[in-house]
Amino acid sequence: MKVVERFGEASFALYYELRHLVYLLSESVYWSTIGRFDKMRLPFKGAFSLQMVRLGSSAALIVFLLTFLVGLTLSYQSAVQLEVLGAGVYLVRGIAVTMFMEIGPLITAIILAGRSGSSITAEISSMVVQEEVKALKVMGIHPVQYLVLPRFQAMSIATPMLTMLANIAGVFAGYIVAITYVGLPTALFMSELKEALSVSIVAKSLFKGLIFGWLIALIAVSKGLSVRGGADAVGKATTKCVVFSITAIILADAVFSFVFY
Repeated sequence: MKVVERFGEASFALYYELRHLVYLLSESVYWSTIGRFDKMRLPFKGAFSLQMVRLGSSAALIVFLLTFLVGLTLSYQSAVQLEVLGAGVYLVRGIAVTMFMEIGPLITAIILAGRSGSSITAEISSMVVQEEVKALKVMGIHPVQYLVLPRFQAMSIATPMLTMLANIAGVFAGYIVAITYVGLPTALFMSELKEALSVSIVAKSLFKGLIFGWLIALIAVSKGLSVRGGADAVGKATTKCVVFSITAIILADAVFSFVFY
């Protein structure tokens, strides 16, 4: 019976979690589009720019470095196998499609989940514990507009941009391996790269980055707002945010694989 009870509790917890995420998504989309013309919308000047710097541009260096190293390792290992078959020229197409369709968006999202997502949860959960969110409601300020909207909009723009940066870093790593190990001329590399990439592939990569950014922002905010307890609850909420975000990203990536292919 305990197993059944735990399964039921977990099912209800998941249901309420998904319902809260859908509510936050609908509110964020509304206030970002139609709600911009709503008289009830409060203008918070500088909030979006501040979150763009905190959540986006500050992560650019680590995203570039890690995806470059992953691309370098993947390119070298692929080149070794392709050279055995005498097909080193196919390295360009392989690394380009792999970085744009899979590695770039996924690595970027995982980095942001651990860096930006945890930061959002820690900040908001601290405000909840110190009853600052209740104070906002008393002053008539909608918590979604003040806390969720700037972070949601910042992640909606920052994640696709960082995804493109990660894609470029991975392809650049492939270029280094191609000219040093395989011996491909630069002109041939660029020609193969142009043939491998299309507008559709780039658009799919950016779309994945957008959805991953939404997942990170919404889960991070949800965990922050739902925290209960004292200072120890902040750490637990931050841990749950990272675990849930990475799990959701990988599940979404699996779904995209079936949809896109």
